[in-house]
Amino acid sequence: MEYRYTALDQVHTNTSVTEVLPVLAEQFKTQRIFLVASRSLAAATHDFADLCHELGDKVVGLSTGIGAHTPRDDVLKVLKEVRASETDLLVSLGGGSVIDGCKTIQLAIDQDVSSSDALLEYAQRADGSRGNKAGNFKLFAEEPKIRQVAVPTTLSGAEFSNAAGVLDTNSQAKEGYRAPSLCAKAIIYDPALTLHTPQWLFFSTAIRSLDHAVEGFCSGVSSAYHQGQFLHAIRLFNQALPKVMQNPADLEARSLSQEAVWLACCGLGTVSHGASHGIGYILGSLCGVPHGYTSCVMLPAVLSWNADHQQEQQAAIAEAFGDNSQSVATLLKQLLAKLQLPMNLRDVGVDATQLDEIAERAIQHPVVKRNPKPLKFAHQVREILERAWE
Repeated sequence: MEYRYTALDQVHTNTSVTEVLPVLAEQFKTQRIFLVASRSLAAATHDFADLCHELGDKVVGLSTGIGAHTPRDDVLKVLKEVRASETDLLVSLGGGSVIDGCKTIQLAIDQDVSSSDALLEYAQRADGSRGNKAGNFKLFAEEPKIRQVAVPTTLSGAEFSNAAGVLDTNSQAKEGYRAPSLCAKAIIYDPALTLHTPQWLFFSTAIRSLDHAVEGFCSGVSSAYHQGQFLHAIRLFNQALPKVMQNPADLEARSLSQEAVWLACCGLGTVSHGASHGIGYILGSLCGVPHGYTSCVMLPAVLSWNADHQQEQQAAIAEAFGDNSQSVATLLKQLLAKLQLPMNLRDVGVDATQLDEIAERAIQHPVVKRNPKPLKFAHQVREILERAWE
């Protein structure tokens, strides 16, 4: 296999963003910073005002305009603000939707894109069709015009990848954007900021990254380098998340959860995922299910469906969970129960009448087609959905 390191330069863990970001701004010789934050973070915390105070007159703009699932119209509106500010550094504060929005803005600025039609030339659709410039890895032949520093407040891991997902609100389908150097230039993990993240979102996005680790380990194309990190990520999540549930103020356990994300996301863009991710994309775009919740309801069902095809891999995962006497699907459901997370499609508002359409859309998705136990027909996806319905 071939492994390519991303353009991520630094990861700062168990630290304060108000202390680290001003230092990075000086290090990167940044003069004009544009902040893109989640609405909930901007409204809920004094830390945000403190950060603006520490950065002083270097802050040239602030937007909270990117909504859940990164709607394309939201991205284009914020793009206009960013372009008008003449910023030289984006700082994203929030979850995967905000981080992906900033990635798409980076691409648009680098390629002088300003309209939906021009942006769509770079899009890879969920059904595998591509814009005429999609996947062009020569886009950033030189240093890109702008990068971002990511300050994640959830555990989805979007900060590590060179890919961004954007929602077409007309078709309710996701568009993928991908280019070198779209990942963060630096990541700041401030566990105190996650105190403002709703509990359901903190835990469900952790399961999203656990999904990265589990499906990455099961992919059959990961190396020893990846596998060691995937398994340790599973161990850390299993240890840290129940501690946060027991004591939400446990910053050490929150920080350990963030380090687990770092491990779980080592293969993003290199190691393929499977049906849990692929079906999850459809649940997100078609049914409005948050991506963390899609992993909660789909990963146990996919593991169950794949079990007879991957006995050795699932035995290793069970050992990482600390219990090789039960199936991985059962162990995962036990963790979900501890964290009070949904465990079936009914819990996340999916209607039984939607299952056929979900299956038809999912079987066209290239990620579903890379599931380690081959999926060729919509009725097979329907079987997985029925397991996720129980």
